Amino acid sequence: MHVLNRTMELGEGLVSRRIYSDESIYRLELERIFHRCWLFLCPESMIARPGDYMTTYMGEDQVVVWRDQNGKIRAFLNSCPHRGNMVCLYDMGRASSMVCSYHGWTFNSEGKLVGVPFYNEAYLGQLDRSQWGLVEVPKVHSYGGLVFGCWDADAVSLDEYLGELRWYLDRTLLAEDMGGIEAIPGMLKYAMVGNWKGFADNNVGDHYHGYTTHGYAFRKRDSDLVDAPQGKSGYFEIALSPGHGLGGIYTDTSQYESDLKRAQELGSEVVDWVTERFRRMQERMKDDLSKTYGYSHGNCFPNLALTGASSAFTGRNFMLCQPKGPLNSEIWQWWLVEKAAPRVVKEIAAISSLRGQAGAGLFGMDDSENHERLTEMTQTPFAQSLPFHYGMSVEHDGNWPGQGEWRTEGLPGVVGPRFSESNQRRFYAHWAKLMGVDD
Repeated sequence: MHVLNRTMELGEGLVSRRIYSDESIYRLELERIFHRCWLFLCPESMIARPGDYMTTYMGEDQVVVWRDQNGKIRAFLNSCPHRGNMVCLYDMGRASSMVCSYHGWTFNSEGKLVGVPFYNEAYLGQLDRSQWGLVEVPKVHSYGGLVFGCWDADAVSLDEYLGELRWYLDRTLLAEDMGGIEAIPGMLKYAMVGNWKGFADNNVGDHYHGYTTHGYAFRKRDSDLVDAPQGKSGYFEIALSPGHGLGGIYTDTSQYESDLKRAQELGSEVVDWVTERFRRMQERMKDDLSKTYGYSHGNCFPNLALTGASSAFTGRNFMLCQPKGPLNSEIWQWWLVEKAAPRVVKEIAAISSLRGQAGAGLFGMDDSENHERLTEMTQTPFAQSLPFHYGMSVEHDGNWPGQGEWRTEGLPGVVGPRFSESNQRRFYAHWAKLMGVDD
């Protein structure tokens, strides 16, 4: 445990650079975070029919997420118990069974071993096939069309794990009263130099970087970039237990008014949908003291980034940061849209998403360059001796004076201004707790 000593002093807003590059810390993360937390697997619409499957990772363990012939969603370690070979060699598809390409053991969609070549000759009919099925992920659950899994059979329920985040998902993302959400067919994958935690804290609450890193895309005036009044845009950040966070949250109707103007240019079908969508949002939140209409960025602990839930015309951007060692990651990306949206809205959402927060979009390239450069400065002995500073607004944690002014009454979580590092500090506090750090 000595490698974790003094990795952070969150009361001062200090975090050791070592946690972004140390191999021993990373191996411990795989055990204590990725083998114990609920992890996002895929949008449920990607495996809509019995037999549909896709492969993904839980930490660095590859799994097959497979809807069985009875419609139940399951997940299995993608490894034949005979010699460990992968039983599924494809990203996605549909199958009633899978055959290991090494020795031909065959497994059905319930993970059972149903075929063994030369069973009587090689095993004399004595192999207990019931004991040699695929290793199944003990907990798999879908929430609002989002499939999660957990290796820890004793973990809390997914509802409890999502905690306060569920309140915001129900109001701003899942749109179940509009028919739910679905993924635009396909997905995007790209490699990124950088530790998974850097990507997560960039999304959990870092509104601050946008005006510099993405300055040309924001096209802000100088007066907006320097010493702008806190909350000028109506945006704020919310830290959510246990380690989640959302940012760029707004509680006014300005985005609806902007969407309605755009809808009028696209015809009556879109106007009707935008109007009905807003009416149902209002009904959904009729008992809320503050109406939450959307957010720009967020992170579901540990590694699922949620962006783009602000306009009716933007896809809900899901970015899963798959860890690939302490210094590298892969970003897996889906865009989700509301099922009831007119086709033209879905097409606009797909195009705008690819141009925005994507590997070759306006925002994705900027972020990747930042992560690559900061990763270089987490590896050398002298650089590792210097902490990162996460002390912005630390003296106002949980006590932001602008809460009432910006309609935040009744919102779950710890509310802070748009420029704050409270969300990141709480992210790392939860990380430290799971890792067993004696802060």
